[in-house]
Amino acid sequence: MPQLFNVCAKKIYEKDGQKKIKWYNAGLMKITDAGKKYLIFFHQPMIEYHLFERDVTLPEIQIEEKPAERSE
Repeated sequence: MPQLFNVCAKKIYEKDGQKKIKWYNAGLMKITDAGKKYLIFFHQPMIEYHLFERDVTLPEIQIEEKPAERSE
């Protein structure tokens, strides 16, 4: 059975001289039976983020900066 976790944002505020915390539900993290992990934010409902272990080697992308063209 898949696991579901709430993804929450924390807002700290002060009321009557005391610090209070308000939690806002921002989305869900889902872990499937096969171990795949997904992240869904409610403010971006059509995008499903896939989570991968950090030790997986990802290809490195090199971006070369081109010199600005001169206008005369």
